[in-house]
Order: sequence, then C-alpha cells, then structure tokens
Amino acid sequence: MTAGGDSASNMTAVAVESGYFPNGKLAGFANSGLQLFFIKTPADLKIQTCAVLCLTPNLLAGGMTRAQWQAAVPDAVMVVDESVAQAGEVRISNHWPAAAIAGTLSLAAAMARQRQQVRQLTDVGVALSSERSHQALLELILTQARRLAGCDAATIFLTEKHPDGSSELVMRLAQNESVEFPFEEERLPLDLTSIAGYVTVTGEEINLADAYAPPVDRPWRFNGSFDQRFGYRTSSLYAVALRIPQGEIIGGIEFINRKRNPAARLTSPEATLSEILPFNDEILPLLRSLASQAAVAIDNNRLLLAIEDMFEGFVVASVTAIEQRDPATSGHSFRVARLTTGLAEALPRSGVARFRGMHFNARQLRELRYAALLHDFGKIGVREHVLVKAHKLTPESYQAIRERISVETERLKRRALAQQLVMLRSGMGSHEELLNIEQELEGKLAALDAYWAAIQEANEPDMLKSKPSKALKTAKSYTLSEQDIPLLTEAEHRVLSIPRGSLTPEERREIESHVVHTYNFLRRIPWPADLAAIPEIAGAHHEKLDGSGYPRGRTQADIPFPSRLMTVADIYDALTAADRPYKKSMPSERAFVILEDEAKHGKLDADLVKIFVEAKIFTLSGEVVTAAG
Repeated sequence: MTAGGDSASNMTAVAVESGYFPNGKLAGFANSGLQLFFIKTPADLKIQTCAVLCLTPNLLAGGMTRAQWQAAVPDAVMVVDESVAQAGEVRISNHWPAAAIAGTLSLAAAMARQRQQVRQLTDVGVALSSERSHQALLELILTQARRLAGCDAATIFLTEKHPDGSSELVMRLAQNESVEFPFEEERLPLDLTSIAGYVTVTGEEINLADAYAPPVDRPWRFNGSFDQRFGYRTSSLYAVALRIPQGEIIGGIEFINRKRNPAARLTSPEATLSEILPFNDEILPLLRSLASQAAVAIDNNRLLLAIEDMFEGFVVASVTAIEQRDPATSGHSFRVARLTTGLAEALPRSGVARFRGMHFNARQLRELRYAALLHDFGKIGVREHVLVKAHKLTPESYQAIRERISVETERLKRRALAQQLVMLRSGMGSHEELLNIEQELEGKLAALDAYWAAIQEANEPDMLKSKPSKALKTAKSYTLSEQDIPLLTEAEHRVLSIPRGSLTPEERREIESHVVHTYNFLRRIPWPADLAAIPEIAGAHHEKLDGSGYPRGRTQADIPFPSRLMTVADIYDALTAADRPYKKSMPSERAFVILEDEAKHGKLDADLVKIFVEAKIFTLSGEVVTAAG
C-alpha cells in the first residue's frame, strides 16, 4: 500500500510501517521526491522493493531482526527510529519536524542513488580514461583522432538534454592543424538537416570524398561557413556517431581532410586538393574503433561528473538535514569548510618556511572540503534534547523547582496567616507580635526570591568557568516546610553547579561521541582513493596536539595535518557564530586571543593560528564579528 497515490518513476520508494509518520507530515514528502509504501513483514518487500527502509520499534519486534530486513532489500539504505537505533545507524523520529524527517529520508535516498550510480558506472567497464577533466578528455580524443586518421581537422559534437526533455547538439571542440581560430561553441538542432545531426539521430555514417559534392538525395547539407570565414577548403570528410555500449548515441565526430603527409599544412584550396585522401576502407575500421572508445570514455566521464554532482548534493543535503535538528548552528559546517580550505590554500604564500613547498591540489582540497562539511555528521547519533540543550536544567526540572518555590511560598503565607489568626482569636497577640510574624514571613519570602534568582542565574550557561553563588549553596540546604525534603535535589544542585556550559559530564560525553559516530559512519562509505582520508580527517577534528583532545587523545604525531587546519576553523566558528541559546557570539578579536592562547599552551598549531589571523582567513566565513557588534 502506498501513501499519496501511484509512485512516479522519478520518485524514491521508502518502505515504512503504516501510521508511523503522522498524516500531517506526509504532505511534503512527495515534493521531496519520496514515495512511501507500507509494510509489516520482510515478505512485503517481495511485492515491492524500496531504496530506503525505515525500521520502527514495531518492525523490529516479534523476532524480526535487522538482518532479516536487510536480506529482503540488500541494496536499500536503512534508517532506524532513534529509540531503537544502534551506533553508526542513520536515525529518524516521527516526532521530528516534517522538514527534518524529509531531509533525513532524502539523505538516505541520495545514498541509495549513489550506490546505484556507482554500480552503473562499474557496469560501463574499466575503459574509463585516466583523464578526469572533461575538456582535457575531449582534447585528447580529437588529438588522437587526428593522429590516427592522419587528418588535418576534427570536430566533436555532443548531445545536451534539457530539463524539459528536449535535446540539442553542441559542438564542444574543434581542432585544425592548418588554421588558428578562436573556438566558440555552436549549438545545432538535433535533426537531419546537418551532417552532425543526421549522424547522431540515425547512427549512420557519412563519408564524403568532397564535402562540396554531396549526394543530391540527402536531407542534410554541408555547412561551409568556417571555410568562408577562414579561407579553408574542406574536402574529404567522415562523420561517425558516438554510440555507447548501451546503444545510445551521445554525439558524433567529424574527421576532416585526410592528408597524404600528416605533417603537411593546408594553406590554400589548391594545396588541399592535391594533398587530400579519401577516408577509405583501410582507415575506417580504426576510426570506428576510436569513436567507440571515445564514446565510452566520454560517457564514463559524464557519469563520473554526474556522480560527483550527485555526491555534492548528497553532502549538502545531509549537512542541511543534520543542522535542521539544531537550527542555532545552521551554516556552521559550510563556514568551517570555507575556512579550512581557505587556510590550506594560504599556506604556501604565508612566508612560513615549513609550508613553503606545501600545496593542496584540487583533489586534496576537495577531500578536505568534504571532510569539513561532514565533520559533525555524527550529531545525528546524539539525542536531540542534549544536542539543543540551552540551559543547565531540563525544562521539566526547571519547572519542578519553580513549582516547589511557588508551593513553599503559599505554605509560608498560609502558616503566617494561621499564626496571626490564632493570636487574634485568642486576644493574646499584641500588635508587635503580629508584626514580627509579618516580618519573619517577609524574610523567608525574600530568601526564597533570592534562591530563585540564584537558580535562574546558575541555570544560564557560562562559557567561562564560574563557581556556584553563595545563595545557591544556601538553597541546597533549604528544606521545604511540611514535607521535610530539600528545595534542590542533589542531582539538580550538581547540574546547576556545572562550571562551564550547559552540559553535565554525561551529556558532554554524549556530545563528544558525535566524533566517533562521524568516523564510524564515514568509514562505511566506499570512498574512491582520492577521498579515502575523509573519515580520518573528520574523525580527528577535536584532537589537540598535546593529547588533551577527544575522542582518542591523539598527539601531534598522530593527528592528520588536514585535521589540524579544521580544528582551528572549527574553534573559531564555534566561538564567533551568531548567538546560540547556550552562549553569546564572541567578537573575532576575542576569538583570536583564545586561539593564540590554545596555541601557546601547545594545543593548536601556532603557525596555523598565525596564518589564520594574519591572512584574514576568518573573513571567508562571511560573519566577522567585532566588539561593537
């Protein structure tokens, strides 16, 4: 059974227990490209498969295990309700906002699509060229084509599909040994009126001994505008389709003017006609083979670029989904990525001797950027109330203390009033005695007010270490009247006495565990060789050079250098980011002092901190905060 009607071909199937997601949160799923269908047992997945499997407590009850569910859909990505999720699993909750749920499911869907695309890429074959630059690949194809064919010129056309479903033909590159010319892309309709269009549409070859003497019964015509513009003379021409193994034609190559002497220059029409050879049966099989190899290489390159674009989208979607759980930190990972890569690029021009020959190439910067973007991904494994904790006390504990004080206030008033009433009825109470009771009540109420003010003050997190106030210590020993219980429990007093921040030691350990979750998640991804260090880089961004960091207490020799860059960027942004519920934004100048102090005490790389400040890397975050605001 599906939710929202029949699934469209471009929708991602998500299997989930019926009723798990509230109806009010289902409306936006289709807009996210998600199509839900409902299941009860693994057998249901034999009827309809899915890309994302959402496991709930009920689906994991009754002896149904994760292994059974995964075996039913081995290629699906599992997301698990946070109440039963295990370490390293992608978590979800039907209590989250609809946007966060859709973001997490979209994240899992992107992972599933990545698996599928990588598999398709593998199926294409191992013939992918080592040249990953698309433009350089086209240059290489035409250069090799002209060399093998011994021809003077060559042009490559590729199809381009538009979002509306239409396609056109684009001249992506042209080379000419005899004429220097400024290349400009040319767009052609994908129809039969041009040689390139005809070859691409029909898949048929065109072989002309003289381009100006074509067969009269053909729908296409030779375009001589290049010849007219540059005084060139096209004679022999062979056009062949670029057909990939799946049968699709992705464009075509035109080989122009096969020469007797490959080194000859065709400087005039007369020289051309005397030098040119037709494309005969001896050379055609070689050119067909070259066109086939070129088609595979181009298609593989396109797939690789599409996967990189898709993965970029996956990373951005995943980071966005995670940050939606804590809107106060929105944009943090993106800023850290900009700061980290900016610092890396500044190293060789910093004037620091040890960095003089250090250069991050494009691949290394890409790896570093992704590691920085994903460095907090493990926060998906942290309970939300801990992740967004704005005060030391939970809302429930805060309200409970407030109620105790309110009840105690009323009790004290009632007791004082009762005492006064007894005196008045007995006629034994003097005005002075009545006044004493009133004053004693006011003193007790003032003390309660002071306790409440101290509790409120202590409940606000402080980024600098602070000691509990005298009033808070006194409040701990206060016993509620008529109940013989303390105003503050031991646990509440311990929480309010947290010297810095809002987290208890247990909660801080849970927050710090996000680094372990990040590492465990990232290392499960089958990274290509040029991105293989991402888990290690991201997993060490909270380590310090002196071993005081976490989670492994690694020292300088064991911390990857890219992680040291990220640590500086991460600390700066955490200090200067826009106000969060648990801390105020810090001016950049104050953040520099803290970074420099950390470096002075051997926790951060002093050279990196110096470059970060002096090269104004911090401006790349787009949020420079001054003392004046």
